[in-house]
Amino acid sequence: MTMRDLHNTTAVVRAVRPQTITSSNIAGSGIDLQGFNAAEIVVEFGDIDEMGGSPVGAAKLDTQLEHSDDDVAYADVALADVIGPTSVSAGIVSSVTTDADPVEVGYIGEKRYIRVTLKPTGLTNGGPIAALVIKGHPRHAPQ
Repeated sequence: MTMRDLHNTTAVVRAVRPQTITSSNIAGSGIDLQGFNAAEIVVEFGDIDEMGGSPVGAAKLDTQLEHSDDDVAYADVALADVIGPTSVSAGIVSSVTTDADPVEVGYIGEKRYIRVTLKPTGLTNGGPIAALVIKGHPRHAPQ
């Protein structure tokens, strides 16, 4: 492995499968971080009708992040558990009103499992969305 080798020091896991988001929340399943010391959550958008260059009304998409020791009892993350957001309320690590850029949030908390939930407001037609977790800083490499 070279210093520039990212391939052997990360593992990518699907947190929310690609699908169309409209008016309902989409909850991902728990992601096991065992063997890794960090994670990056990436939420990617397709062309969401109500969140284009000029958002219509109050359309927005919140990204909620929760964590757990046992993949059963989940609690909202706090600001100290993440890198990127300037504030966290009820686990909401991002609120966006445009689909222009992906959401990226680093998880540095101490729990073994994390879970992503996407919460839309004001979407009717919606559009495609997906979320990935990139697990990094493995205890044993290569991955």
